[in-house]
Amino acid sequence: MLPKRSDTPYEAVTRSAGQSEKNQIAECLVSSGQYRNYSLSSFFQPIYSVAHRRPIGYEGLIRARSAQGLSIPPVELLSLPQNSSQMLTLDRLCRTLHVQNFIPQSVNNEWLFVNLNAQSLICENPQNGFTQQLLEDSGLAAHRLVIEILENEVKDTGRLKNYIDYIHQLNCLIAIDDFGAGHSNFDRIWQLQPDIVKLDRNLIREAAQSKRAASILSGIISLLHQTGSLVVVEGVETEAEATAAIAANADMMQGFYFARPAPWLLTENTAYDIIDQLLFRQRDQRSMQFKAQSDNMGHIKHLFQQALDDFILHESLPQSGTPLFQDPRAVRCFLLDENGHQTSSTLNPFHPRQQIELRFAPLLCGDKGNWSHRPYHYLAIDQPGTTIISDPYLSVADSRMCVTLSQAIQAGNHVQVYCCDLDWQ
Repeated sequence: MLPKRSDTPYEAVTRSAGQSEKNQIAECLVSSGQYRNYSLSSFFQPIYSVAHRRPIGYEGLIRARSAQGLSIPPVELLSLPQNSSQMLTLDRLCRTLHVQNFIPQSVNNEWLFVNLNAQSLICENPQNGFTQQLLEDSGLAAHRLVIEILENEVKDTGRLKNYIDYIHQLNCLIAIDDFGAGHSNFDRIWQLQPDIVKLDRNLIREAAQSKRAASILSGIISLLHQTGSLVVVEGVETEAEATAAIAANADMMQGFYFARPAPWLLTENTAYDIIDQLLFRQRDQRSMQFKAQSDNMGHIKHLFQQALDDFILHESLPQSGTPLFQDPRAVRCFLLDENGHQTSSTLNPFHPRQQIELRFAPLLCGDKGNWSHRPYHYLAIDQPGTTIISDPYLSVADSRMCVTLSQAIQAGNHVQVYCCDLDWQ
């Protein structure tokens, strides 16, 4: 049997195309790696696993030069096709070039990420078998190819889902690119079930500058993990952004901070020490935050215990709350019964610093409320006599971040849960 010869990008593209599409490709291509009057080449940017501290994949990026040798921005190249069919021709050529240039260099079983232009999806017909033929001709294992799609540019969810199902049947992976930009939504992530989600770079920029944005980024990544997707943070350009990505529990990172795109894959991993240092700093930061929180909570926990002792003795919420409100963080106290029902009016401090937000007036009164679904209640019931400190959460009473101290106590003949909310802004 004769060995299979290597195909040029032109041959690989045209093999699976129809006759009319072959004619279009023939018109557009001057030679391999050429589109009209532009010379095309592949650049690769590494994608790093945080835990492995090394590149586990590379994104193929197209680069173009004019006949005069001038570099042409990719956006200008991608604006040349005048319809979806021409866009598909260029798109397939780019993917083929990336595969052809990636295979001779890759030795560590890394993924190759290639972009599928959303507009070309209108013309992409899985039954033509372009991706399958490309894999067979190139020898690239299907499980090493990751197809990136901008889901918010494809309005027809059914068509997009069918294409993703086809790619999964080939045993390739699907990545949703730039999630968090435009009209991205979690509903489509649930429907499409991508293997990987790449976050829009603006998310990490904001997270590196704002604690609130960092918290939101962490929540987004947590939700994406629950959908079954791994998460790549794109556009990491500074140490602060890399630190924010690690703190938010991202699986992978990509950006200029680690490496710029280049025609060749990395032969030496310089990120081991960099990511190790980031991880060690993150560990030290968590340790300092925990110690600071413990020290910061020491005084209020002491006041809270005084309030408990006073309430057990006198069963008066107003009297017991007086020492608690010496601390400016204490904003309200209330009592719950064993089933989570609030048994008395909420006690608020009488001082100017406590401002009532009238916009949330319908939620201010918690009388007869049932708070059994809150961790500060059910954890206190499960651990009587132990002071529970909740994680920060958004209080429904005034729409501010708060932390609740609570403890289940025996007062008279009843088990009650004594609670104190702290302003966590």
